[in-house]
Amino acid sequence: MSSSIFILDETLEPIICKNIRALPNLPSLVTKFQELYRSNGVSPLPILNDIDWQFLHIKRDSLVFLSVVENNSRCNLLGVFTYLEEFYKLLKDYLHVGILNRNLLIDNFLVVIELIDESLDFGVVQFTDSSLIKDYVRVKVNLPELNPDVASIPDEESASDDDEDIKRKHKHKHKSKHKKKSKATKLLEKENLQEALRKNKAKVVDSIKENILNEERWRFGGTDEEINDDEDINDRYMNSYIAKTTIMPISWRTKGIHYGKNEFFLDVIEKVEYFMDFKSGVIRKNLIHGEIICRSYLSGMPKLKISINKILKQDVQFLSNVKFHQCVSLDSIRARSNPPAVEEDGKKKNEEADTLGNKGEIEFIPPDGEFLLCKYELKRHVKDQPMIKLRNFEIIPKLHKFKIKIHVIIETHFKTTNSTSKLNLRIPITNLFQSYRIDLSKQPKFKCEQGTVLFNLSDKFLLWEVGTMNGGHGENTLSMMAEFALFNEEEYKKMEEERKTSMNPPPLREGPKLEELYKKIHEEGDSDEVSTRKKNESLLTMDFEVPYCTCSGLKIEYLKIEEDQLQYQSFPWVRYKTISDDEYAFAV
Repeated sequence: MSSSIFILDETLEPIICKNIRALPNLPSLVTKFQELYRSNGVSPLPILNDIDWQFLHIKRDSLVFLSVVENNSRCNLLGVFTYLEEFYKLLKDYLHVGILNRNLLIDNFLVVIELIDESLDFGVVQFTDSSLIKDYVRVKVNLPELNPDVASIPDEESASDDDEDIKRKHKHKHKSKHKKKSKATKLLEKENLQEALRKNKAKVVDSIKENILNEERWRFGGTDEEINDDEDINDRYMNSYIAKTTIMPISWRTKGIHYGKNEFFLDVIEKVEYFMDFKSGVIRKNLIHGEIICRSYLSGMPKLKISINKILKQDVQFLSNVKFHQCVSLDSIRARSNPPAVEEDGKKKNEEADTLGNKGEIEFIPPDGEFLLCKYELKRHVKDQPMIKLRNFEIIPKLHKFKIKIHVIIETHFKTTNSTSKLNLRIPITNLFQSYRIDLSKQPKFKCEQGTVLFNLSDKFLLWEVGTMNGGHGENTLSMMAEFALFNEEEYKKMEEERKTSMNPPPLREGPKLEELYKKIHEEGDSDEVSTRKKNESLLTMDFEVPYCTCSGLKIEYLKIEEDQLQYQSFPWVRYKTISDDEYAFAV
C-alpha cells in the first residue's frame, strides 16, 4: 500500500503531493529520493531502497510519478507500478491531452487531487476507469484556450441541424414563400417535440428524487423541511447511482447512455518489429504487436458479437498471446477450444456447447467511449518476408573521379491492391564521413525514382521521403542514388595558387556553405550527444504505414450489435492498418 504519492517535474521538484498515511516529514522523503535517483546514474532502477522506505517511480513525458512505500508493509510492488501507469493514462483521458506537462498539472491541481482521492482509499487501489470516475469527480478542467474568439461548440444534434438548415437555404434560395412557411412549421413541431421530451425527462427525475426522499424519511424519520435541499438530493441520487454501478457485474458501463446516432468504430492496428543484419543476412527480430482499439457511441446496454478468423481457425499462437479487456466474455472461446463429447451413436451430448464452438466469437458489452479491446503479440517465421525490404545497399567509391555514391533499392511484400500512405527511410552516412574525406564545398547530388531526399547535416543521415508505394511480392521496387564529392588535394592547391596570383575576386557561391555548418555543428557539439549517436550510426530505419492491411492476416469476419430494449439501427465500422515499430531497421 502506498504511503504517499508524488508527481515530480523533470528536475525532480514536487508538483503535486498526496500524503495518504499522514507521514510527518514529506520534504525529507523527496530529498532522499532525489539523492538516490541522481546517484544511480543516467538510468536509475525503478525501485530505489532506503533504510525505511522504498521509492517506486516511473517516468512519463517530462514527469516522474513516485510512490513511497514502507519496507515492512508487505505491499504488492507490481500492483503499485500498475496503478502509477493507469493513473498516468487516467490523467491524459480526464484532461483530454496527449502529453502531460508541469503547467497543465498546476492549472488543474484540484482535479489531480480529486482523482487520487477517488482512485485510492488509504493507499489501496479502488478503480481507475475514466468513464466511471468522471461521475465522481465533477470539477471543471482548466485547459488553455487556443482561440478565445471562437464561440462555444454546440452539441452534435444542434450542429447537424444547423448544417442542414444552411444547406437547405443555399439549395432553395429561390423557392416560394409557401415552402418557407412549411419549413417554419416543421421547426416549430420539432421544438415542441423536444420540449415534450424534456418535460417527460424532468418528470422521471422528479419521481426518482421523490422516491429517494420517501426512503430517507422512512429510514431516518425526517420531515419535508429537513430534507429540502435540491443539490443534496442530486448528489445523493448521483452517488447512489454510481455506487450501484461500481458493484454491479458490468462495472465498466453506466446505464442511461443515449446517442442520436449509434456508431461503433473498430481499428485493427499492427506494429511490425523487424531487425536484420544486412551484411550477414541474419534476422534478429520478426514480431507483430497488434491492438484492437474500439470507440463506442451506442445507447443503452448493447451486446456485441465479434468473430475473428484467428479464433475460428484456433490459432494457438494467437490464443496464447492475446489479452482481452475485462468486458469480454471468454465462454465462447473456451467452448471452441473444448469441443463437446460425442456419444456412441454419433449424436452430440451438448448442443448448446456445439453452437458456441462453431461460432467461435467473442461477446461483450462495451464501455462508453474509447477502449482497448485486446492486445496480442505474434512471432513471424524467419522465412516470412518483411513488408518493406531492403534489397540493396551499396557504397560505390570512384576515387579517380573523386566521387562516392550510395545506392539504395527497396521492394514491397504485401498485397498489390494496397499501397503505403507514408514511407520514410533514414539512411545513415556516419561511416561514410569517417572512412572518406567528404568535400561539402561541392553540393551533394540526389536522384530517386519517387519522392524527395533530404540531407540532415547535424545527425549525418539522408531522409528519403517516398510517400506512396504500391504493394507487390518483390517485383515492385524503388531506387535512390546519392553522390558526394571527395576532397581533391591537388585541385585545392592549384586553386589556392591561382588566387594568390590572380587579380580577380573569388567566384560567388550559391546556396549554403555546408562545410562551415558541418564544422560548426560537430566541433562545438556535446560529447554526450555524440556518444548516444554511435548506437544508431549504422542502422537504416524505415517508417511506414499501410492502410486496409494486416501483416498477420487477422480479419474481422462479422460484427453484430444487439440491444433488446431499444432495438435501434446501428452503424459498425471496421478499419485495418499496419505501421512500422520503432525497431524496424537493417544494420548496414
